[in-house]
Amino acid sequence: MLRIGMAARSTSSGPGAAQDFKHLIGCVDGFLDLLADPRADSRVKLIDYARIRDDVFEFCRFYAGWLGNPLMERLRHEIYELLEEAIEWWGEQDVLDIMGC
Repeated sequence: MLRIGMAARSTSSGPGAAQDFKHLIGCVDGFLDLLADPRADSRVKLIDYARIRDDVFEFCRFYAGWLGNPLMERLRHEIYELLEEAIEWWGEQDVLDIMGC
């Protein structure tokens, strides 16, 4: 789970925001790698999907005060859209595997 140092950053975003964003992108990247791994269990993929969506929501909610709510809403929307496309791709791959294509 994404660990945002909320207590440590109560007055400014500073370099911690960039570090947290880099970590968030790393989490999304790790999820996409997991999704593409045919050996990974479907349940693990779905659990990780729910976790990463929660992490994105937490990040955007926390930094909205400093970076602006419209910007964070847009970022959250864009990342959610990427995650939805990845899940759809994964579902299509499973269907193609079942059909033997």
